[in-house]
Amino acid sequence: MRADRKLGPLLLMTCLALCQGPGAAAQDGDALAIVDGRVVTRTRLVELLMEAHGLRMLQQVTLLELAKAETQRRGLAVSQADVDAEFERALAEMAADMKEEEATRENKLKALKAVIANNGVTMTEYMIALERNAHLRKLVSYKVSEETLREEFARTFGERAVVRHVQVADLRRMNAVLDALSRGRDFADVAREFSENQISGPRGGELDPFTFQDERVPPALREAAFLLKTGEVSPVIKTERYFHVLRLEQRLPPENVRFEDVRGQVEARLRSRVERQEMDSILKGLFQAAKVRILDPELRGRYEAFLREAEVTDRTRRP
Repeated sequence: MRADRKLGPLLLMTCLALCQGPGAAAQDGDALAIVDGRVVTRTRLVELLMEAHGLRMLQQVTLLELAKAETQRRGLAVSQADVDAEFERALAEMAADMKEEEATRENKLKALKAVIANNGVTMTEYMIALERNAHLRKLVSYKVSEETLREEFARTFGERAVVRHVQVADLRRMNAVLDALSRGRDFADVAREFSENQISGPRGGELDPFTFQDERVPPALREAAFLLKTGEVSPVIKTERYFHVLRLEQRLPPENVRFEDVRGQVEARLRSRVERQEMDSILKGLFQAAKVRILDPELRGRYEAFLREAEVTDRTRRP
């Protein structure tokens, strides 16, 4: 997928802004196209692209250059094969929610492109991020111990929680939920009436059983569920978009799976998670230590605003 194809609607909507009249003199080499005698200039197009995508692209390129500089400093080489491996890793993750017969390369590519588009990212930005990750992965050194593997096995195949939950989008509706529960109404009935989760709501809020490490369930919900006693209702839990309350129905015993039979699967899962954490930590450290000077005045202002917003967000996420 070419990123410039996504700019088609932008170019059409801004054609008049890009074009100069037939009498206007474009700088030598500055004309990109002539539309009914009107000149589309490179300068104007670049201005619009900078306004629309400049800050995000600058962020991606900055992080890539920091990662490249660090691998070079350590004498590590990153090849195109390493970048391709990152792409294949991303494709493999798309298969997690697919049935085996559905997990064709074509379907995984389609799912990946949908994820990229839903996040408002162009393919050009995504490929820059993959190249950056290839460099960061070279910087990660993680050795898996037998003890750590067995701990991961216990978390993955161990005890599971069965919970009901009510999910709503705003606190006013959550207060109505809490009021109903405080008056002794059955949790399942409250979930059917109030929950905005279209899958669990009609089932009285019941979720599929999950372990403490089940990544399909938001971390905040997992942590709360495994702190509850049977029959206990949690405090209000805030995730990215919703408010929740949980009721623990029961705990299920560990699965009857031998460690030796799933050792490779457990190690791959553990390594993937820890590598992601270490890569994020390395990148954050490189960025904090870097001296970044933005020369373009407009981009500099937007960049500084982004840094201030990121700092506030980071503070609010700290426990």
